[in-house]
Amino acid sequence: MAEAAAPPEVRATERWFIRQGLPMFVEEYSAGRDVWTRALPVLALLFVVSILTGTVAADTVRGAVLLVLVAMLALGAYAAWNRTRGRSAFALPPSVGIGWLIAFVAVPALASLAVSRDLVAFWGDLAVGAVVLGLVYIVTRYALVAQLGWALRWTFRQLSSVTRLITRVLPLMLLFITFLFINTEVWQVAGTMSAAVLWGSLAVFAVVGVLFIVGRSREEFQGIEVTTDRAQLLDLTHGTPMADVAHDLPGLDEPVPMRTSQRANLVAVMVTAQAVQVGLVGIVVWAFFVIFGAVAISIPVQEAWLAGLGPVDVLLPLGDGHGVTRSLLRVSTFLGGFAAFYATVYAASDPVYRDHFVGRITATVERAVAVRRVYLALRRREGLQVDVPAPRPHRARPADETDGPPEAPDEGPQGGAGGSAAGGHHPPVGPRGL
Repeated sequence: MAEAAAPPEVRATERWFIRQGLPMFVEEYSAGRDVWTRALPVLALLFVVSILTGTVAADTVRGAVLLVLVAMLALGAYAAWNRTRGRSAFALPPSVGIGWLIAFVAVPALASLAVSRDLVAFWGDLAVGAVVLGLVYIVTRYALVAQLGWALRWTFRQLSSVTRLITRVLPLMLLFITFLFINTEVWQVAGTMSAAVLWGSLAVFAVVGVLFIVGRSREEFQGIEVTTDRAQLLDLTHGTPMADVAHDLPGLDEPVPMRTSQRANLVAVMVTAQAVQVGLVGIVVWAFFVIFGAVAISIPVQEAWLAGLGPVDVLLPLGDGHGVTRSLLRVSTFLGGFAAFYATVYAASDPVYRDHFVGRITATVERAVAVRRVYLALRRREGLQVDVPAPRPHRARPADETDGPPEAPDEGPQGGAGGSAAGGHHPPVGPRGL
């Protein structure tokens, strides 16, 4: 994040951005200094797990002892390295270089090779370590866990939105899906799916649903208006780390352009918030059918519906020929995923829900953008680096979106000479003004 000389408000605001799922708002966001240092606890845990896995897989006591010694030596070397730099033995480093990442991948693989002498397994361990490292980087770099946590907190603070969605979607949808649930063909298809096919089907629902949400969220993001009124801007920073310093900062009346990655980060937050809501609809439908199926559909009936296409494994017997079976869980999971997909399409097209949802998420987005403007002003005052792109030039609308040719003088602020970028009398709207 920021340098050591940065005031505490800068560091606190950068942590606030990450908790909001907006890491792209942090200036000078470095992989070695910001991403990998945050991921170090997870990497350390994964390193220990890989060593323990190799220890369990070792065929001899000698091999297990060797792996434990490797882990202890690695831990001791890290403690000694910290001590030579005047830090406590197990303090996190201020930055993580390429050497640490190579050690994370190579040390467990080399230790396993020393025990097993299997070169093919060694290359496999290296590949797995590299994939895990890449996944950890993506999750940490884009604060996916923080983004999901923020979306869950926001959803439960806005339960009226979820309730509105459920009450508008569930009645007719449950009527339709219940007929599918008691349909023999659905049981023969979904009840006999392998885990890979089932989760692959749900992944198709998820990808198409996310595309629906992204399309609508990008349209709605274009309509977010960021105030140029200083008093309103200061009001938006209340309850944030910038609240105490914002009043003394100059240059808050002008909007600050955003990079493409930052605009994409805002859209991702809006997508995640809605994805959590429709995901809750899917979970409600899944739970309903698990309970309903366990009570209403006996195990002999499930066996007759499957017609010998697969076994009916009873996971939780309830007595009197009823219980929770593996096939019941598969069918309920498939229909729960379908319900979430249906709720996604409905939420993307229902104007009442969109107005309600967009009004609330827009207020949250505008607050984050306002805090970013104050954060950048503070960095400028402290002489810290600020990377702000040049304002995006206004583009004349195509002829088919207007009532006349693009060069007509009555096209509005973006169509003629009166709408040049220099005109500062209109509040900026959408990403161009953010």
